[in-house]
Amino acid sequence: MKFGSKKVTFVALCVAINCVSAWFAFSLKLPVYLDSIGTIMAGFSFGPAFGVLTGVISAFVNSIGDSIAIYFMPTQIIVGFTSGYFGFLKKDNFKSKFYLTLAMSIPVAISSSLIATYLFGTVTTAGSSYIVQALRAILDLSDFVIVFVVQIITDYADKLISILLVSKIYNMKSFQNILKKWKCFNQKCLIEAFFYWNQRNK
Repeated sequence: MKFGSKKVTFVALCVAINCVSAWFAFSLKLPVYLDSIGTIMAGFSFGPAFGVLTGVISAFVNSIGDSIAIYFMPTQIIVGFTSGYFGFLKKDNFKSKFYLTLAMSIPVAISSSLIATYLFGTVTTAGSSYIVQALRAILDLSDFVIVFVVQIITDYADKLISILLVSKIYNMKSFQNILKKWKCFNQKCLIEAFFYWNQRNK
């Protein structure tokens, strides 16, 4: 994982996007989370390592306003890794997103269900928690099953919205041109640094 000033700036921007969108969902108590848009963008653009890094930083920053956010860091790590590793998620194919999103949403739903059930007793600050409590009152099922059913639906919807939005931006010609310039700039810097080091050590 090679850092440059542009990549650091990009990660910071992605973290800011996560925090603003998560605050919006948290304030309105929406049944979706919108806390991983920036994580997906970083993963799409620079690979799983940068996706994971963005997710980890976002979890720490979001915990300032929502103290339990840091406990859901594993879900951010999964999103960051899958968005960078599964290249098929980047494709600008609207219909395929409806089933390809499952590659991200299923492991995220399992992780968040375990955390919400066994660390917080099913009660969290997310809007989906209201749905969980309502179902607990009328269904004779285990807490984990109820939470998982809610999470598999809400996480799928959340990740589908995020992936559709990010893939649309990612596949824009202007955005691709920016990424190419950044990558060429980093390669040029590495080549120049190598020749400089080589000349000094002759």
